[in-house]
Amino acid sequence: MKNSILKTEYLKSSKGSSIVIFALTLTIIMVMAALVIDLGNAFLVKATITSAVDAAALAGAQELVTDYSNASNMAQNYVLKNESNLKSIVSTIDADKRGIEVKATKNVSYYFAKVIGFQSRDITAAAKARAENISSLKGVRPLAVVQQTFTYGKLYTLKEGGGGGTTGNYAPIELGGTGAQKYQDNLLNGYNGTINIGDVIYTETGNMAGPTHTVIQQLVSKSADTYDNYSIDCPRVIFLPVVNTLSVNGKKAIKVLGFATFFLEGVTIGSNGTADVVGRFITYCMDGQTSSTASDFGTYSIKLVR
Repeated sequence: MKNSILKTEYLKSSKGSSIVIFALTLTIIMVMAALVIDLGNAFLVKATITSAVDAAALAGAQELVTDYSNASNMAQNYVLKNESNLKSIVSTIDADKRGIEVKATKNVSYYFAKVIGFQSRDITAAAKARAENISSLKGVRPLAVVQQTFTYGKLYTLKEGGGGGTTGNYAPIELGGTGAQKYQDNLLNGYNGTINIGDVIYTETGNMAGPTHTVIQQLVSKSADTYDNYSIDCPRVIFLPVVNTLSVNGKKAIKVLGFATFFLEGVTIGSNGTADVVGRFITYCMDGQTSSTASDFGTYSIKLVR
């Protein structure tokens, strides 16, 4: 009888212990579920918000170059296109108007974590992009402009006809070789080598009126775009080196100080067979090496800086 009583007590004790162990195990499972499902969902939301603010910062930085007043709206609209039900969106523009930071916050509700007292948490992601001056560029055309303060939309003479420039040099430059054919190829397609700030390049002798007239007419005829409304691959958009001087005779060394972008308006043929090229100065963003110390001539590359 005594053994029977002890056995019964043992079974009751074991049953009670099993209940406790089961409760503890269930709690651990719920905690693990909270970690796996709720935190996993939080990481997923963080990733999507991060992607959204990255794209928004890049778009906002590009808009800084063309329309500063619309940069914040552009950035916030990009976030909203990629992420909904946000708690807040904040965009901050740098004092120099060349950088923008975008921060977005979303409140994420927990599911299993509610069992252990956690209801929700705010997920925040931030990104910053800057438009830095281009310091190295491929595809420049064999014309050059002297350093100056350029005005957006203003018409500039990019190549002067004979008698209009310095004697013996009318702004063509030598890139990768000499001669009319090389000049014509570079003018049509852009030089396939890379030019860097600080490079020394050489002026091309002669007026090059024939090749200039042929190529510029061809480029202009390919597009009906305008300088304030053009496609990203518009053939009338050209990149030129900005140099320290063009007051030289014949083949002389000049120094590259930066790069400027122009929208070709046309070429004028003079009565003596000369060719003047004109274009409007525009700001432009493209891929390329950048430098925070380079002079600002309106040609930029957009980079995420954090």
